[in-house]
Amino acid sequence: MEDIMTQRETKYWPTLTLAFGVVFAVVYSGQLLIDGSLSKDAGYQTATMVKNTVGNGSVVFSWLFHSTHIHFSENLAIFLLTGWWVENRVDDDRFILGVAVVLGIGANVAAALFFQVPGAGISGITTGLGMMIALGAFERLFDSTVRLMKNIPDFTLSVVFVLWSIGAIGPLPAGTAVEVHHFGAVFGTAWYATEKVRYDFGHPPTPQNS
Repeated sequence: MEDIMTQRETKYWPTLTLAFGVVFAVVYSGQLLIDGSLSKDAGYQTATMVKNTVGNGSVVFSWLFHSTHIHFSENLAIFLLTGWWVENRVDDDRFILGVAVVLGIGANVAAALFFQVPGAGISGITTGLGMMIALGAFERLFDSTVRLMKNIPDFTLSVVFVLWSIGAIGPLPAGTAVEVHHFGAVFGTAWYATEKVRYDFGHPPTPQNS
């Protein structure tokens, strides 16, 4: 437990989150190169080609693909924000496993198995990370050592994002595989519960609680 707390106290910059961001950017750039076009739907064309070539097995790595420039940009921006928050609260190995396997592969495979819905992109990941933030921020609302004014924005924004992501409020873009988002929220909740029970998932020390 002491080692875990020491890492939480010393870690700040989201090196793993940034590394994942670089991977997503490289993959999307590769999609554009394969398609040989910079059109707004070049990523979609490549993702479709890969799926037709590999078959159902493509679902294992479909979370790395993005369909359009907007899809990629929005997902990346949200991932950098949510990933930063969660990365500072979990062990490095578990962060990689949680992002890539639990939320990335897990959400997409589950949606394909149960609903035959092919997903693409990291929306399942961002929804899961958003759920972890919402749950963590909700718990902090009752922590007397944390300033509410610092925590309320985290809670409010994360709840609104998750509700929007699962289609509970506002319209989602046409063609969105909302089932992937649903599984992302479920798996994010499971990851949060595991971190809380086994590793005392918390928040970085601040002048008020250090």
